[in-house]
Amino acid sequence: MTEGNKESASSQQSTPEEKKQPQPQPQQQQPPQRQQPPSSTPDASATQPRPAAAIASTAQATPRPVVVPAAKSAATPPVPPSRPQAPRASGRRTFLKALLAVGAVLSIIPFVPWGTFLSSSVESGSSKPVLLQKLVIDDLPQFGAAAGVQVNVNDLTTFPPNSAWIFTYPSSGDPTLDAENPNTFQKFELIRLPESLGGANKKASDFVAFSKVCVHLWCSPNYISAAQQYQCPCHGSIYRVPDGLAIGGPASLQPAPTNAIPMATLQADSEGNLYVFYPNLDPSTQTPTSPPKGVAGGAIEGDGTIGYGRDYLSYENFILPSAGVPAYLPDLTEAP
Repeated sequence: MTEGNKESASSQQSTPEEKKQPQPQPQQQQPPQRQQPPSSTPDASATQPRPAAAIASTAQATPRPVVVPAAKSAATPPVPPSRPQAPRASGRRTFLKALLAVGAVLSIIPFVPWGTFLSSSVESGSSKPVLLQKLVIDDLPQFGAAAGVQVNVNDLTTFPPNSAWIFTYPSSGDPTLDAENPNTFQKFELIRLPESLGGANKKASDFVAFSKVCVHLWCSPNYISAAQQYQCPCHGSIYRVPDGLAIGGPASLQPAPTNAIPMATLQADSEGNLYVFYPNLDPSTQTPTSPPKGVAGGAIEGDGTIGYGRDYLSYENFILPSAGVPAYLPDLTEAP
């Protein structure tokens, strides 16, 4: 074997030995370590209680996220407060609804018996209409010496001209109970006319009796002696004395016969005592079934219908002539 072959053979034999020796491992380059964010998982040291000073320093050292407020648009100017348009429209709508409701109510007023709703009547006493009822003033303090007294046309002291009182028709028979009756549909204002209109003649015609129910919207008018007028305080309707024709206010704009206040027919006996004769009947006939004199029998041409109206000419044609007829005392009987 040649020398070269020996070396070859020895080299081949040494290879296994060399393989048995541990080969040096090449060092792997470690990648550069990046700074890890703080772990949310607490380590062992975090679980241990720390001093308060350490906690405070940690809280100060930990930066808080900065909240940046949303930037206001420089191009948008501040919006001034808008006017409340919706309430205005709503108010207008409410007003129109109320107006329609009022119109509907007014349209049914003439057909509703409001007297039963406006007030109650006395529960005792007769309160029955008779052909001839004594005219007794309601027993109220403001009437002084006239309170609870039957009217006498000869008494100019208790019942002076250009004065007014209230009486109830039909009466309960008790002036105190009549005074407590608030039903204006049973109330009349007795007016003794001014002397210039014959109020000192000591006759039944010295007086007129107007209903206390205005023909406009059923308020309660009053006699104003200074103006010598019958005036409604609610809406200003003015009625002329002595015929009761509306000469001012809304009642004067209503068509006839709703433009005159209803009245009562008055009579006096031989001693001057005043009476109320049964409404819309002619006293000269002395019968309860006769219509007003010269009339076909309607109430409008007589004393009228309370709350509705009257033909104002009925004062000259029926009421005034009836006052000249002496009271017929047998007519004190109850009316049928």
